[in-house]
Amino acid sequence: MTNPPPPGWQHPHTGPQNPFGEEQPQYGFPQTPPPAGWGPPQTRRKNKAPKFLLIGAAILSVIAVSVGATLLLTGNSDDIPKRVPNGSVSDIASAEDTGPVTVITEDPTCAPWRPIASTIAKQQKQGWADRDPAIPATSWTPEQQKMYQEAAAAMLTAADQAVPLAKMTPHRVMRELYEQSIAYWRAYANSIKSYEPSDNYLAQVSVNTASAIVSICGTIENQAAQARGPLVTEQPAPLPAELNDPADPATFLNAPEPSVCSSWTQISNRFDIDTKAWREGDLTQEVSEWSPERRSVMNEAASTISEYANSIELLGRQSANAVFADFATLAAQYWRAYVVAFPSYTSKDGYLAEVASYANFIIFNACASVSSS
Repeated sequence: MTNPPPPGWQHPHTGPQNPFGEEQPQYGFPQTPPPAGWGPPQTRRKNKAPKFLLIGAAILSVIAVSVGATLLLTGNSDDIPKRVPNGSVSDIASAEDTGPVTVITEDPTCAPWRPIASTIAKQQKQGWADRDPAIPATSWTPEQQKMYQEAAAAMLTAADQAVPLAKMTPHRVMRELYEQSIAYWRAYANSIKSYEPSDNYLAQVSVNTASAIVSICGTIENQAAQARGPLVTEQPAPLPAELNDPADPATFLNAPEPSVCSSWTQISNRFDIDTKAWREGDLTQEVSEWSPERRSVMNEAASTISEYANSIELLGRQSANAVFADFATLAAQYWRAYVVAFPSYTSKDGYLAEVASYANFIIFNACASVSSS
């Protein structure tokens, strides 16, 4: 198994150059250079999976969540968000966003996010992207120590710059993506003095969240979100969540959730196997270019992806973790938008799948982080 991300998810660039930016933040483990335009992650080297990946628990009992149980886990769109401890919600634009997670068709933070993401991506290419994350701090050379310290400083700077964007976005799930970028950047930077290989998962989550924002903004700029988002059915309202201070967010997963995390991995593994033909095809081909064989593959993939979207959303709600549930639903909704696009598919629609993939990686690596600590 490759880790990260789940095996096989290193699919090729899914569309034309992302109009949102020129650099892609580096993934947690070293990788081949990304294509121009912040495409999806490239092939990762093999690494031993954390303990939770080895659990062989059956997934069917998890997926068979009753409709009644699902409704019990959902919140109400009329829920009033709790106030930020020692502060006010007045400067948080998404404070009143308590509704379902949907495909985002506009966001004022995309433009100011571009230079922040591009700057940290370029800094990470100054040695950090080529590091061996298996080497602990006790074995670093002076040069390696300097490289890690510079990478950590860049992450802390990016985290501080992301705080006003977390407050500015009108979308709750975008605020959560910013907040978790901030939280995991800081957690990783704080781990540097006594770095152990398991701390690398913190970096992976931060890259996943940052890349999800990049891809969301890409779908807005290339208008795939506007074209497909309105066609995706809204899901039940989310779990009620406390509104936290974006300037001081906590990592969203701080203790193992063995059942949910192991099930998430098993579903991802099954999805990987079942969509092999789809992933290995040319995902930049538009529908008018599909051969009969490719059309058959895409039709089969549509069914598999739709089932997968339903499964991960139910798992997210079962976790009873509001941010976990929002990220799971974010992945599910963008997968659904991707499938809706198939009858008139264009290469731009591939960015919808990128958002879904990165949202999956967030949970995958957050689970790995708490399971390996």
